[in-house]
Amino acid sequence: MSQPPDARPGASPRRWVALVYIGLAQLMIVLDMTIVNIALPSAQKDLGISDGDRQWVITAYTLAFGSLLLLGGRIADYTGRRRAFLIGLLGFA
Repeated sequence: MSQPPDARPGASPRRWVALVYIGLAQLMIVLDMTIVNIALPSAQKDLGISDGDRQWVITAYTLAFGSLLLLGGRIADYTGRRRAFLIGLLGFA
């Protein structure tokens, strides 16, 4: 059985499917951050907070996001990467 010259032994053709899913997940993260950055000035005006307080909101959001990302990684260690990824995508959507 002949393999293409760029194929490595043991490389699965499904790796491209995984790349598509990872790209979609990255797109969701970027969209989330973009929406937050766009909505924050109007929320600041409506709540009557200062620019300094707005920075605290950004910091709190970033810390919460990073903490949940670490927690999701730990959950993926226990339940499996694929299951945790799909549950996370469904929860986010």
